[in-house]
Amino acid sequence: MGPLDAARRVYRAVGALRQRRELSRFQTALRFDAGAPALLLSPHWDDAVLDCWSLLSGEEPLAVANLFAGSPPAGRLAGWDAITGARDSAERTRERLAEDARAMALAGRRPVNLPLLDSQYRLGRPVPRLAEIDGLLSREVSAVSRIYAPAAIGGHADHELTRRYALQLLAAGIPVELYAELPYCVRHGWPHWVDGRPPHPNRDVDAYWSHFLGGLAEMPALRDGKVLRLADDTAAAKLAAMRCYESQLPALDYAGRELLADPELHGYEVRWELRRR
Repeated sequence: MGPLDAARRVYRAVGALRQRRELSRFQTALRFDAGAPALLLSPHWDDAVLDCWSLLSGEEPLAVANLFAGSPPAGRLAGWDAITGARDSAERTRERLAEDARAMALAGRRPVNLPLLDSQYRLGRPVPRLAEIDGLLSREVSAVSRIYAPAAIGGHADHELTRRYALQLLAAGIPVELYAELPYCVRHGWPHWVDGRPPHPNRDVDAYWSHFLGGLAEMPALRDGKVLRLADDTAAAKLAAMRCYESQLPALDYAGRELLADPELHGYEVRWELRRR
């Protein structure tokens, strides 16, 4: 093992220790109330629409919070924003905020936007603490009956942080469901137990999903997930909302082929009810 490998191991060990300390000290200010609305945690401005349209378009009381909805200083351009054709990241965040407001309005929802920075804007800055997320969120929402949070399929840092926060809420007695995220979860298509197609001998989507979910003690069996097939009119309404994200959708689609416009992809949603340890 060389000096660089040893340094990396020390860095990871220190990070894991800090995380364990943070988890041991965490206490949420959110209160569980069976009569309160559920709360959908959306890491970014488009995640709620892409992954939970069945919830947004339903009639049950639901609050929505975009966690990493802060704006960086003007005059800078982050990597993902550059890929999507932006010239300035601060300007792009304003555009995305407006896109999300239009999309959410189609479902009659008005989300809360927290001022935390997206991971692409945090280079050289500390990762937000769970207590910071909780403090900002609890100023907007005092009580919840249930939490919907990303499963972090694909390993995006903001999705993983949101999931980690949700797991702490679960430990505090608040029911939590994880949702599969487009486009990451369909990188290899839907599993056959979701879309009903015959399994392919050389394509095991379960193995891909398990890479991100297999280590969670709170997870049920992968195939015990709740599969929702959107009705044709609901899927069409979801697509109309997805197209509000004009700055993002072309880059989210693999190979720029508008695959997400196919109802065989966006017409399914999957969620898992977590178990308290």
